[in-house]
Amino acid sequence: MKRSNNPFKYRYHVFRGKWVQPMFWALCFLGPALNLFRVDMLHQKLIWAGRTLPFEFNTLFWLPVGFYGAVIVIGIISFIWGRLFCGWACPHNTLTEWTQPLRAMVGLAEKPRWMKLILRDRPAFKQIFWGLSPLLGILLTTALSLLLSFYVMPPSWVLSQYASGHPHIALVFGNGLFVLIGLFLLYAGTDFCRTCCPYGLAQSVSAYQQDSPWRPLEIQFEADRETDCKTCTACQTACPVDIDPRDTGFLKVGQFDGCFNCGECIDACKYIHSFRAKPGFLFFKNPGFKPKPTPPVSQPPTAN
Repeated sequence: MKRSNNPFKYRYHVFRGKWVQPMFWALCFLGPALNLFRVDMLHQKLIWAGRTLPFEFNTLFWLPVGFYGAVIVIGIISFIWGRLFCGWACPHNTLTEWTQPLRAMVGLAEKPRWMKLILRDRPAFKQIFWGLSPLLGILLTTALSLLLSFYVMPPSWVLSQYASGHPHIALVFGNGLFVLIGLFLLYAGTDFCRTCCPYGLAQSVSAYQQDSPWRPLEIQFEADRETDCKTCTACQTACPVDIDPRDTGFLKVGQFDGCFNCGECIDACKYIHSFRAKPGFLFFKNPGFKPKPTPPVSQPPTAN
């Protein structure tokens, strides 16, 4: 996701960007380095919360149980709160949001204000940005691939292999593969989320079917106040994936629409209308069953 242009953030969504995303990122990628969890294939042992466990059935059994348990938990979250996991905790989305300037350097995302000012005063920086972006991207994905390799190998062994100048071929191949995948995800950005993400596709098929009576948490627009909205585009400008939530009176959230329930558009709308001491037009609609349509009451024929 691109960095939001929202000029004012309310406390609820500051919690998302300042605490939830960094903490979940640290849990996923720094956990192995801090011995919170990793599988040491070199010494055939498991590390959990600093404790060393043997490679036995009683301990290995919990690996698939934990994996499928996490899948079930994320499934429940998507069924009730929609793609809240994507906007609040997904490591890929967090990385996409934080690295928006790298894509902006090569024209794959909107340029932030500081970059526009630099290019306005120094047009020659355009070529510098084109060369700097892939260099920074390779450095970032290489660091992340090393962190991922700590899940299956001791960090000290991995680092010593590269320090020796003759790393194991399997280690080089694995890290190289993760670097290529990381570069693809880095520069694909939210296009991957819209079209290729398995979780996003499964969620859009299951939770957001138009004929389904159940609707998860979603952002809605008060369509009856549309005339008061006029030409303001603050909500669409603040949206990390450039969605206009006012299109149909309710926000499309299925395949290729990509709403992550981050709430940035709600914040922007509240901010704009706070100057007129009025509530915003956008809001989170709680999950629940859709009311059944009331059949029309047939009128008796009138006599001529």
